[in-house]
Amino acid sequence: MKAIIVDDEAKSRRMLKALCEEYCDSVEIIGMAQSVQEALELLKEKTPDILFLDIQMPIESGFSLLEYYDDDIPFEVIFTTAYDQYALPAFKFSAIDYLLKPIDIDALISAVEKVYNIQGKPSRAKRLALLKIALSSRQINKIALNTTNGFIFVNFDDIVRCEAQDNYTTVHLLNGTSVLITKTLKHYEDILRDKNFFRAHKSHLINLKYVRKFIKGKQGLIETTDGLTIEVSNRKREALLHLLANMN
Repeated sequence: MKAIIVDDEAKSRRMLKALCEEYCDSVEIIGMAQSVQEALELLKEKTPDILFLDIQMPIESGFSLLEYYDDDIPFEVIFTTAYDQYALPAFKFSAIDYLLKPIDIDALISAVEKVYNIQGKPSRAKRLALLKIALSSRQINKIALNTTNGFIFVNFDDIVRCEAQDNYTTVHLLNGTSVLITKTLKHYEDILRDKNFFRAHKSHLINLKYVRKFIKGKQGLIETTDGLTIEVSNRKREALLHLLANMN
């Protein structure tokens, strides 16, 4: 299978090329580009089976490159990026896989095998059309949770609270299960602050939908629907009461 690497970082391009040559015998790197425009010129000359595509690049993102093709993208896409927040938009482009840098060898091999095994299955254009039909029937309201084994996609409303665990975060779900995430609580606070979540304490980010009661006193307390009582920092107490009073 022929492949092209698109990444604005020369070191990342060289590293991915070396990994493919060392561990993916079925892949031949036929070109590399450092920008969207350079990639488009290269793709006019060569038709790869796989496009290894970085997302966050200067001037234009990897998503912009795919938008030049509308729905008729003639190759399979494997995104390579250092940022997990793009996972859901990436899969809207019917990507084969989404690899986080530094790229794990087993994850790379698995992604390449997915392309190799796709023969006899619906074409990329067909998969994208089916995905768009599915997406058009409902509003996307999910977040990608980055676990040690890959991504788990959950609805915002399925998250009761997020709890800090040093440099990790435990996400407690509505069904009573919990997931350990390889990101800090601050990372998820930035993503969820506009989704009805509130950082009540340095160790807890709470979905206000699942606040059962607020207990007044010298130290304000929140009781969540899963039975936990959480301390509210004094400087955030007023803001929390305002939000609770104005919830729909």
